[in-house]
Amino acid sequence: MLLGCGPASPPQASAPPLQPADPPLEPADAKPAEPLLDPQLNPLYGPDEVLGSLPRGRQDPFAPPPRAVAEAAADEPASDGAADVQLMGVSAAGGLVRAFVRFNGQSGPVAPGDVGGPGTPWLPEGLAVAAIDVQRGQLMLERDGRPLPLIQL
Repeated sequence: MLLGCGPASPPQASAPPLQPADPPLEPADAKPAEPLLDPQLNPLYGPDEVLGSLPRGRQDPFAPPPRAVAEAAADEPASDGAADVQLMGVSAAGGLVRAFVRFNGQSGPVAPGDVGGPGTPWLPEGLAVAAIDVQRGQLMLERDGRPLPLIQL
């Protein structure tokens, strides 16, 4: 048996009074009116105008480069070989300073005073090791007494 206090009949739910819906101002099939343009604002460009203003680039990206680029590359002086030398590491042990370099698929150690040739195929012909800076990881090369750009580890 369940006991409780309250009226004998269950409470009635009440809803707020319904208001009549506002009638539509325009028919459903009519387009919304175009907004008025502010005369102080510049209108946006259309998609065709934007795409038309973009540069096109090369028609065939796999074609040989244009003549001007190819001729400029041909006019550059021949490489002295130093740019092809890769510095792989440096070491200083027992008072000997060495750099480990790679050139033309061969690698090996070099010391200050070494000159590229048949005995050191990992150094271009005629290129000499001027100095090795172990602290900075740098190799200084020279050709005919002229220093070449540093090679950084």
